[in-house]
Amino acid sequence: MKAKKFIRSAPQLPVKNLKETLEFYRDVLGFYDVWVFGDKDGGIRRDEMRLLFAEDENFANAINNDKHRLPLMWFVENIDETYNEFKERKIEIADTLKTHQYGLREFAFIDINGYYIRVAEQTEK
Repeated sequence: MKAKKFIRSAPQLPVKNLKETLEFYRDVLGFYDVWVFGDKDGGIRRDEMRLLFAEDENFANAINNDKHRLPLMWFVENIDETYNEFKERKIEIADTLKTHQYGLREFAFIDINGYYIRVAEQTEK
């Protein structure tokens, strides 16, 4: 019998335009394995990370606007290579790579839906 354990979370994020979002993640951020279900639902992956999207422009605009942005956290291995890759891909970095006292090295960018995405790796203890 399998032991009970939680293994991952994959919220379905509201986006302004599903097609444009999938193209951005594929062509700009280097994701692959695009899938769609109907006109409004889809997803994409890169390595072990999978992202789910649902087209809902009003909801996406309510979450991410001039007053606030929903922050997301992505954990990676080899943050330095990831940071350099994103700079080479001409992704506008919102917060440069730095080491924080709380045990993470991280940088941030804002995607085309306004999500503030923090990319992080745990530092050695």
